[in-house]
Amino acid sequence: MPVDHLEFEQIRQSLASAEVISHNAFSVLSNICRLMDETDSMEAPQELILRALENRKYFGAASEMLDALVRRVGLFPYLNPQTLRTADQIAWEFNRPAHMPEGVVFHEPQARVYRALLDGQNIVLSAPTSFGKSLITDAVIATGKFRNVLIVVPTIALIDETRRRLSQRFRGKYKIITHISQQLAERNLFVLTQERVLEREILDKAEFVVIDEFYKLTPGRDDDERCARLNEVFYRVVKSNKQFYLLGPNVRGVSDESSRRLKCTQFYEDYRTVASEIHEVDPGTDAHRTLRELCQTLKDPTLIFCSSPSTATDVVQTLIPSVAPSKHIASDAADWVADNYHPDWHFVKALRKGIGVHHGRIPRALAHYVVSAFNSDLIHFLVCTSTLIEGVNTKAKNVVIFDHKIDKKSMDFFTFNNIKGRSGRMGKHYIGHVYLFNPAPSDSLPFVDIPVLSQSDSALTSLLLQIEENDLTPRSKKRIEAFRNQEWLDYATLRENIAVDPQGQIEVAKEIRSDPKKYAPLLQWRGMPSYKQIYGICNLIWKPFRCARLGAGSAKKPNQLGLRIIDLHGSPSAKALIQKSFTYHKDADKAVQEVLDFLRLWANFHFPQLLRTLDRIQKDVFRRLRMPSSGNYDFYANRVENFFADPALVALEEYGIPLEVAKKLV
Repeated sequence: MPVDHLEFEQIRQSLASAEVISHNAFSVLSNICRLMDETDSMEAPQELILRALENRKYFGAASEMLDALVRRVGLFPYLNPQTLRTADQIAWEFNRPAHMPEGVVFHEPQARVYRALLDGQNIVLSAPTSFGKSLITDAVIATGKFRNVLIVVPTIALIDETRRRLSQRFRGKYKIITHISQQLAERNLFVLTQERVLEREILDKAEFVVIDEFYKLTPGRDDDERCARLNEVFYRVVKSNKQFYLLGPNVRGVSDESSRRLKCTQFYEDYRTVASEIHEVDPGTDAHRTLRELCQTLKDPTLIFCSSPSTATDVVQTLIPSVAPSKHIASDAADWVADNYHPDWHFVKALRKGIGVHHGRIPRALAHYVVSAFNSDLIHFLVCTSTLIEGVNTKAKNVVIFDHKIDKKSMDFFTFNNIKGRSGRMGKHYIGHVYLFNPAPSDSLPFVDIPVLSQSDSALTSLLLQIEENDLTPRSKKRIEAFRNQEWLDYATLRENIAVDPQGQIEVAKEIRSDPKKYAPLLQWRGMPSYKQIYGICNLIWKPFRCARLGAGSAKKPNQLGLRIIDLHGSPSAKALIQKSFTYHKDADKAVQEVLDFLRLWANFHFPQLLRTLDRIQKDVFRRLRMPSSGNYDFYANRVENFFADPALVALEEYGIPLEVAKKLV
């Protein structure tokens, strides 16, 4: 029978009043119990139980009855075993994972997934934020069943968060590997992005593979090249028959074609451990003014979601004059950032007011700091973009969804649901508050397509090149036939450049072969290139690899990219680069952001990747032309990738230590 919405609303209103609960505790809980008996779904009764737990102290002697309802919906983490009757204590113990700390207990859906994994099944789990998906991973590791476990995460920020969590649980039992240069131990937990997995033969050693945020296997939600690399990792997992655990937020399911090729058990759970209170906000004619007024009323930790880094900057600039924290508790951090970046950067001004900023274009160490400061109550507001919803946990009780777009595209229900789920946290808040400045999306949750399995139209050609011949569909074979038969590059070279557009590779090869005498002196170098060679490389790769779309506009032309790369040669500080940029922009925010975008996107990722791609191409071309020598760019790619500093020092940023601090350690 469907839920009686009138009765549900009446009970919900009763649970919002301490006075009503105090005088009618038994009656309120009886009404919840009756609703449970009359409905097929436990979703509505469970929400009411969570709301009751928020006001538990007002139930008095009826608390034992509340515990019985909590037990009935399987919310064992919210029960105190010392106060349970014998039958309930047995049920509580049954949901405790082996070899985990005494107080760790699963709710019922968690326990089902955990037991399926211990049975050796491959699992896909789609569940809300605060379900406890990562705790299941930890419990499987704690059994000691696997000597080597690989956990693939989408971002560097999530590497650090996962590393910290696992270090607390498994220090002395496993070595945690987050960089491919680390020496292995007898028992290892690999926590890596898909790019790092592909740089080293990790999969041969891993016995159990976890892929976090598995929806990123579907193209279109993220950088398609990163998506292709994640698909390549998963393809190798499936081909090598490794046990896997895919986890992520709520989706409708895995697409039919992908499901047919997967041998796994799929769990799609809408089990909530936190209730959401939705508040629709009328933005009026001035949404920023309305936001300022709302924030002045919010006393608990608050996330403010914005569509893009530029919108986040506008929101921060709006809040800075109106927010007056009781203590300048982040002033020391603000002073350090001002001294090492620029005193007029909005990030600095925000910290002084107890406001943090988090998005993909903030330095990792600073992004790590603001999340830590937010969770430690050092800052009250955290203005963020969608990067924060990718598995990074916070203790926010409130979420303000200020925008309804992400990078100019309307927000879908999947993203909305994921952001909404950031309000409240199991064990921290029973009720999270969500403030909407726009109507909620009305579309359905998506299906996850895994193109390396489905070989759908969304599969990049570069991904199809990685699939073994006998696994290709007839249509896929036809799509890559031209690349097999072309005469410009070896097919093996195209495949080695994983996730790089093969047509772009061929265009580069054609250009080199069009004038070998011109390109030989520009490309046949080793170690450190000359300035002329750097400019030559930037001009060669710019159009074939569509470089204008990369780096958030921090290099608008090939020669500008070359100049910025050359500027790195002396390993200058970020402050020095910002000061140089400031002389042109005369605007601190623009100068800082341009430099940070270049360092993080171009220097640390795109340029080294494309340089290694070009290295393989030029070796192939010059070999075919039977020319006497070719270049080798490994040394220079590594130098650029690490800003011409010691790689060990650069790696410390992933642990929350800025490079500016790390340099002072030597």
